Amino acid sequence: MRRLSNTMQNSLLPTQQIEELQQRLAVYQRREQDLKEREEMLQMAIDGTKLGTWDYHPLTGELNWSDECKHIYGLTGDVNINMDVFVEHIYPEDQVFVNRAIHKAMDPSGDGNYDVAYRIARFGDNSVRWINARGKVHFNRQKQAERFIGTVVDITDAKTAEEKNAKLAAIVDSSDDAIASKTLEGIVTSWNKSAERIFGYTAEEMIGQSILKIIPTDRQHEEAEILSKLRRGERMEHFETIRKRKNGELLDVSLTISPMRDSQNNIIGLSKIARDITEKKQEEVRKNDFIAMVSHELKTPLTSLRSYIQILLTKSKHDEEPFMVNALRRADIQTKKMTAMIQDFLSLAKLEEGKISLNKVRFDLSDLITEIAGDAQYFTSIHTIKIDTVPGVMIHADRDKIGQVLINLVSNAIKYSPKGGEVTVGFVLQDNDTKVEVYVSDKGVGIKPADQKNLFKKFYRVKNEEIKTISGFGIGLYLVAEILRYHNSEISVESQEGVGSTFRLQLSVA
Repeated sequence: MRRLSNTMQNSLLPTQQIEELQQRLAVYQRREQDLKEREEMLQMAIDGTKLGTWDYHPLTGELNWSDECKHIYGLTGDVNINMDVFVEHIYPEDQVFVNRAIHKAMDPSGDGNYDVAYRIARFGDNSVRWINARGKVHFNRQKQAERFIGTVVDITDAKTAEEKNAKLAAIVDSSDDAIASKTLEGIVTSWNKSAERIFGYTAEEMIGQSILKIIPTDRQHEEAEILSKLRRGERMEHFETIRKRKNGELLDVSLTISPMRDSQNNIIGLSKIARDITEKKQEEVRKNDFIAMVSHELKTPLTSLRSYIQILLTKSKHDEEPFMVNALRRADIQTKKMTAMIQDFLSLAKLEEGKISLNKVRFDLSDLITEIAGDAQYFTSIHTIKIDTVPGVMIHADRDKIGQVLINLVSNAIKYSPKGGEVTVGFVLQDNDTKVEVYVSDKGVGIKPADQKNLFKKFYRVKNEEIKTISGFGIGLYLVAEILRYHNSEISVESQEGVGSTFRLQLSVA
C-alpha cells in the first residue's frame, strides 16, 4: 500500500507543474496584453499631441522615424533616413548649434539630455519650419552612446506668435504714448514706460490697482460709461478728457480704448492708449485767444462801416441813382457776410474755451424762421427761399444761437446750390406736438456718403470740383452741431449727389 501511495504521488507531480506553468503563462500573457495596451495608449497620446518620435543607434548608424516625425519633416514615400540626410535638412544657419547639442548629449560625461529648438527645411518644398526636439541618450557599460531616442514637435505657430508678441512688446515699450491694459472691472494689468513717465506712477504702483487712481473725482463717471461701451464690443477713438498725475497735476489727454478678445472672441479686457495733449490744448487756447481778439477788434470798425453803408444806401434811394443803390446794396451784403464770419469765429473761440452759455427764452419758432429766410433772400437773386411753418409753435431755447444755427444751414444751402433753385426752411410737429423737427433742404450738388460722416467736424471741407471755388473755413456746421449739443439736440443729414441735401434737427416745444 505504501508503494502504491508513493507511485500515485509521483504521478501527480507533472500535473501540478503543468498547472503552475499554465498560471505563469497566463500571468505573462496578461502582462504582455497590459504592455500592448499601454503602448497603444502611449501611441494614442503621442498622436494626439502631434509628437513625432525618433530612435537613433549611434553604434550602427540606424535611424528610425515615426509617421508623425516624417510628416513634420515633409517626408513622403520610402526614403532611407540616416544622420546625413537629417543634417542636410537642418536650416543652414542652425546646423552648427544643433550638431553641438547632439554631441553634447552623446558625451558620457554629461547627463545625456537633449532639448533644442531649431529650423528645418522640409523635404519637397524646402519650406522653413520651427521644431522643438527633445531626447535622451542611453549609454552601455563601456560608456558608449548605445541608443538615442526622443520626440519632435512643430512649433512654427508658437514661434511666430512669440516673435509677433516680442515685436508688439517692443513697440509698446518704445511708444511715446501711455499704453496700459485693464480688466473689465477697471483693474490695471499692464503699464508701459511712457505711462510711468506721463502719469508719474511706476508699473509696480499701478498694476493690480484701479484705473480710477489717475482719474479726477469729477471725471470718474466717465469710467463707467467707457466700460459699458467697451463691454458691448465698441471701440472709443480720440476721446479727449482730463487725467491726473501722481503729483496731482491735471493733464489733457486723448484716449483710444479697444476691447481685448480671447481665441473664442470673448472680451477679456481692455487696452488703452493715452496721449498727452496738454501742449496742444494750450496752443489751441492761445490760438482761440488770438482769434477772439482779432475778431473783436474787427467787429467794431465793421459795424461802423455797415452803418455808414446803410445811411448812404437810404440816401441814394432818394436820389434815384440805380448804380449807386446797387453798389451800396452789394457792399452791405458783403459786410453782412463778414459780420457772420466774425460771429462764427467768436463763437468757436468761446466753445473751445468752454465759455459758451445759453440765454434760454420762450419764442415763436415760425417768427424766427421767417426772419432768417427774409435775411437770406436778401443775399441771393438766383434762389427762392421757401418757408414751410405754422405760427404759434413756441420753443424754449437760446433764440440768438438757434438763429445762428439756421443762418448757417440756410447760407450753406445757398452756397452749395451754385445753379440756384429752391431752398426750403420749415418744421413739422412730432411726438404728440411735444417736439418739433426743423429742416433745411436744397436742390444743390449733394454730399457723398463718405463726406457726410465728417461734415460736423471742425475745419472739415468737402472735396468737390463743383464747389472748389466756394469760400469757407469748415467751422459753420461744427458750430451748428455744438450749439445743438448744448440744447440736448443733434443735427443729421440726408443727401444724394446731384439731387440735394436736407439737414434736420429736433427741439422741444415749450
